Amino acid sequence: MCPENERSLLVTPFKVRPFQPGDSETISEICRHSPQAAQWQKESYGQAHSSGQIVLIAEINGRICGFLVARVTGDEAEILNMAVDPAHRRKGIASTLLSAAISEAQAQNAKNIYLEVRESNSAAISFYRRHGFEKSTERRGYYSSPTENAVGMKKLTA
Repeated sequence: MCPENERSLLVTPFKVRPFQPGDSETISEICRHSPQAAQWQKESYGQAHSSGQIVLIAEINGRICGFLVARVTGDEAEILNMAVDPAHRRKGIASTLLSAAISEAQAQNAKNIYLEVRESNSAAISFYRRHGFEKSTERRGYYSSPTENAVGMKKLTA
């Protein structure tokens, strides 16, 4: 996780890069502090990368502060998981990760991008709306622990 003493910076320089095999432990740690993110097995990130999925990492001074996983199938992409270290939220990191993933998906000919979010996660729904996503579906009882509906969202990129 990112150092706590960087929390007070107004402008924090960060970069987005592709996943590297040693990133999984830190990604898992960020997830443990982000209950709204999907809680995947640590090995899942490497498997996603190995299978050709988009796995992006945000770093501040060489330390991982966020990640995003997406997949492209045909002309569709799906955001599968994303989280930012709680100490570094609201600094544009998630927006930059999302923009980079959308660009990569477009480079792979995706024309539509989909995602699902818990119905109670109003912050995420607002975030995705600000980035051009619109509600497209509702899946009843999609999530467990606790059981909750999913809001499906879609963005046209073409």
